[in-house]
Amino acid sequence: MIAELEKAYPPPDRQGFTIFMTGLSGAGKSTIAKILYSKFLERGDRPVTLLDGDIVRQNLSSELTFSKEHRDINVKRIGFVASEITRTGGSPFAPDRAVCQNAG
Repeated sequence: MIAELEKAYPPPDRQGFTIFMTGLSGAGKSTIAKILYSKFLERGDRPVTLLDGDIVRQNLSSELTFSKEHRDINVKRIGFVASEITRTGGSPFAPDRAVCQNAG
């Protein structure tokens, strides 16, 4: 019983978390995310997943345009994937805070 509770409610140092990078195109979000990603990998104490917006768009949302509506759909998709990775203990990075807050 205790083991099941510990599995369902791990301590903070074993829980997943998400970092959302926001900003204009070319502002350095991907560069900063890659640096953070490598630092977390160096620590080696958590699984880490990097969700780069351009790569996710290419593989998950390639049918979408860059209209406001389609950008919001894309970010919601990224938010969903990020929330699933976080829920299972990973640490994803994804863009656009405003829409992602409503995605998971």
